[in-house]
Amino acid sequence: MYELETANLNMTSGSPVVGERSPQLLWKQDTEYSADAVEWCPIDGYKNVLVCGTYQLADPESVRTTDSGTETTDPDTLKTTDPDKTTDATQEEIGNEQASENTNIDQPKQRKGRLLLYNLEVEDGSGDGGERNVLLNEVFREECAAILDLKWGHQTIDGKPCLGVVNASGEVLLYVLQDDKTFTEKCSLQVGVDRLALSLDWSTGVTASSTPSIIVSDSAGELTLCHYQQSGLVNALQWKAHDFEAWIAAFNYWQPDIVYSGGDDCKLKCWDTRTDCSYPVIVSKRHSMGVCSIQSNQCKEHILATGSYDENVLLWDTRQMRRPLCSTSVGGGVWRVKWHPVHGDWLLTACMHNGFHVLDCTNITDDSVPILQSYHGHESLAYGVDWCRMQEHTPEHLVASCSFYDHVLHVWGWS
Repeated sequence: MYELETANLNMTSGSPVVGERSPQLLWKQDTEYSADAVEWCPIDGYKNVLVCGTYQLADPESVRTTDSGTETTDPDTLKTTDPDKTTDATQEEIGNEQASENTNIDQPKQRKGRLLLYNLEVEDGSGDGGERNVLLNEVFREECAAILDLKWGHQTIDGKPCLGVVNASGEVLLYVLQDDKTFTEKCSLQVGVDRLALSLDWSTGVTASSTPSIIVSDSAGELTLCHYQQSGLVNALQWKAHDFEAWIAAFNYWQPDIVYSGGDDCKLKCWDTRTDCSYPVIVSKRHSMGVCSIQSNQCKEHILATGSYDENVLLWDTRQMRRPLCSTSVGGGVWRVKWHPVHGDWLLTACMHNGFHVLDCTNITDDSVPILQSYHGHESLAYGVDWCRMQEHTPEHLVASCSFYDHVLHVWGWS
């Protein structure tokens, strides 16, 4: 069904990297469908749990309905676009399908996905060097609508880890991780029809809450602020934020009433959700192309990172956003940025056509920050990436990443 590879910790990567110690490939997994999102669980006792979301276009005749939902029956009809094309996959497929619907040339493709859950194990090696094998075991999968983004809640809900997922049906769903390492769907909310839900973020990066909020961005250019209650998710506020796709939305973790968004209109915007959000607090045009990644630093107040199709990562002081603190070119569109969860000095980036990079943001004093590490082990668009929080018996720095057209998940690290 899928191919697995193991590798020990003295295995070297085949591509050159920047930095004294090169990242090493530890595990390679075929996800079958195109992979676009990975997230390690941040909750104590579950930090060896990894989720992966996938996104695939399929011909309508290849999709059948079952009692448990819909599933793709013919893998030959799944769309795999030429990986040499220079456009971003998600943007390209949205445009292609809309064009098909508008001209009625043929039936639109079905966007299918799978939610995959893995358990990480580290086994002591028997060699003279005492190398350890990293093993990633799939423990759960669910057929679903194509997944565009997923994020674990920073805290438990009712004592259990909770995963937020947004999909191609315009929904945000919450899944609860059970003790047997399976998911059950807790609740869901439709943010709109005829749109894709593109990203989400939780409000609880710094401050815990019994009623956390989730911000969702979508392909209609709107943002939806959702409040979690015991009865489920509630649509608290929805507004038009961007002229085209709102690729990304994120909270200011230190002031969760504040939300940032980035769109295909090349604008970074700041919103105060204590208002009706008729007007943004800040609009920046510092990026020259679509803004597709944003994250607040949960270890360092006032520090924000943004990434764009213009291949630049900008770092900001949120107290003064007239101009960024610095700009760093990473050689590819920046689909995701992830601050190091422990010290917040390093920024992990997924750079589409140029692999994955770790930026050293310890001293933000120059026009740009140095690239500490780079990983070029993938052969397709670099989309999903995240830091593993599990430190014991693993390389000091462990990362999961995934790429789109070759539908591959990698675990890699350095020590």
